[in-house]
Amino acid sequence: MDQFDNLNQEKKSDNKSKLLILIIALLVAGNIYLYWQLNNKQDTVERLGQQLNMDSVKIADLDIKYENALSDIEGLRGQNSSLDSLLNIKENEIRKMKAGLDAARKSGKLKDKEYLAKLNDLQNIILDLKDQITKLEVEKNILISQKDSLGRDLDEQVVENMKVKSENTVLKGLLYAKNIIGGGVKAKGKGKEVASPSAKKTERIKICFDVDENKSADQGSKTFLLRLIAPNGSVVNVPSMGSGTFSMGDGGQETIYTTKVTITYSQKPQNICIYWGANGSIFENGKYSLELFQDGYSVGKKEFSLK
Repeated sequence: MDQFDNLNQEKKSDNKSKLLILIIALLVAGNIYLYWQLNNKQDTVERLGQQLNMDSVKIADLDIKYENALSDIEGLRGQNSSLDSLLNIKENEIRKMKAGLDAARKSGKLKDKEYLAKLNDLQNIILDLKDQITKLEVEKNILISQKDSLGRDLDEQVVENMKVKSENTVLKGLLYAKNIIGGGVKAKGKGKEVASPSAKKTERIKICFDVDENKSADQGSKTFLLRLIAPNGSVVNVPSMGSGTFSMGDGGQETIYTTKVTITYSQKPQNICIYWGANGSIFENGKYSLELFQDGYSVGKKEFSLK
């Protein structure tokens, strides 16, 4: 009997141990789950906080833009009765848009799509106002002093837009150099020439390239400028042999060119060659760089070497 009692006690003790381990495991799992939930809630709160901050920035940005536009409209008043009537209409439109921000301001939320839509609406009002003022000037034969929302004269903006439009037209009409080949050449009797990879034997530098058909380019004379950069890094520049300067099209910076060639363009593919040098010219050995320009803009680059 004692032996059976001992076995029963051992089984009970073992069951208690297993139950205790199970309870501990459940408690640990419960704590881990609670910790995970807490972290998720904190992440959610942080994300919501960040979103609210971004929404507040967008709301404040729109508010400032509305105020600037209203201020600019106020600055235009008093010049002309017809203009004042137009300004009243645009002012009311902007004030309605500004009032529409109240709901977003109260909730503190403004979706990106809604923000961009409101920006676009304001821009359309300002652009329409500019167009109406231009028409008014033409109809009434008057000059109206205007300011845009950046505080610049609208006349300056018109000039800037015209410059951009003009530049785009020029870029479309450029003839870009393709299949550029550069290197040294020397004479070989009866007006013939052969390639010369040797700097000592080279008499002239020859640059050839192709231009494609471009219907946006006007027919007639086209001038290409060549900048030849020697191995020492300096631009080859001999005024007595046709070197000079030109203004860069994208900034007006005065730049040296080595020589130039003028062709007659008929809006068809064409091969063009430019020579530099003469009998007696001395050329360094090393790597040369060439840059081609038309109307002040870069239309091709290439490197070659003379040994």
